[in-house]
Amino acid sequence: MKVLYQTRYNIFTRKGGDTVQILKTKEFIEGKFPNIQIDINSDPKADLSSYDLVHIFNMLRPQETILFLENAKAQNKMAALSTIFWRSTEFERQGQMGLRKMVNRLISYDGMERLRGLYRYYIDGEKHEGTSRLIRKGYTRLQREILEQADLLLPNGEGEMELIQSIFEPRMSLNYLVVPNAIDAGIFKCDADSQRDIVLCVGRFEPRKNQLNLIKAFNGLPYKLVLAGRAHETQQKYLKAMQMAIQNKNVEIVDEVDHGELQKLYSRARVHVLPSWYDTPGLVSLEAAVSGCNIVVTTRGTTREYFGDDAYYCEPGNIESIQKAIIDAYNAPYNQRLETRINSDFTWDQAAERTVDGYRLLLSREEQEVGAG
Repeated sequence: MKVLYQTRYNIFTRKGGDTVQILKTKEFIEGKFPNIQIDINSDPKADLSSYDLVHIFNMLRPQETILFLENAKAQNKMAALSTIFWRSTEFERQGQMGLRKMVNRLISYDGMERLRGLYRYYIDGEKHEGTSRLIRKGYTRLQREILEQADLLLPNGEGEMELIQSIFEPRMSLNYLVVPNAIDAGIFKCDADSQRDIVLCVGRFEPRKNQLNLIKAFNGLPYKLVLAGRAHETQQKYLKAMQMAIQNKNVEIVDEVDHGELQKLYSRARVHVLPSWYDTPGLVSLEAAVSGCNIVVTTRGTTREYFGDDAYYCEPGNIESIQKAIIDAYNAPYNQRLETRINSDFTWDQAAERTVDGYRLLLSREEQEVGAG
């Protein structure tokens, strides 16, 4: 089997959770199934003649996803879609900064996304047919077209699928298979002998991840906070706001680190905090939880589906809520039950198997359709 992965053009220059998801899925599928070869290509006009199927990632950038799907359909290829979906209305109106926040409070969700599309088309260099179509048709309509054309959806959780169905149903019948977000059990594990004396937050520095409110919460706490990440060039104002919000020496900002160094950081942390405006559920929260940290996570997204009663939850827009969750997590013993459950249910090995189940389902369906024809 030969599979082509297609996703946003800046997947490696603006790294995020989807970057890890793509690379780890490829790594573990190819390691576990030697007969499967996977390539990664962001060309919307790629020649698909040598591929058995296409696996596309990310409904949040429909201007690219629709082009990948249409190319697959034009070349008679089955297409799986890792949805990576949420609605960010609350974040755009409460968690954003400056003029963007003010404008977003005055217009509809589709209006917000159309404005972003205009910015991308005329200023950010995304001057192509997909962005033009987003501006003309609207964000939700373009996403609906994607759902209508995808042969199989691969959401990260039932909660993600429920959100999709609540927005686009009952007009659509959607085939899906849940593929969990996951950890690399060979890298991330608990060191019971390590000295843990910090609170850690790992992630890209941007308003959605909400590090600014986390810093504000820490100005009234006695613990040491380390924030590890990097700000994209478009988020330098946010990074500066983070730096300006630091009022004492108990908050430190360090650069993004690779997985080997990240494990060392987790081993120093008593608590890991990710107070995002939404997450599904946050790969770093999974990694931290199996590395010996109690975790504080947002109430938004699929976090409860993954962590149940074994995490400490906070409201992203409420400083006191973030503070209380951190204090509770810091003063509690390490939750080994969560570590056990993640190692049992949420590993890349399992994600690889579920993804390949989806591929086989698609190819068997294709054979049935050819036979019927």
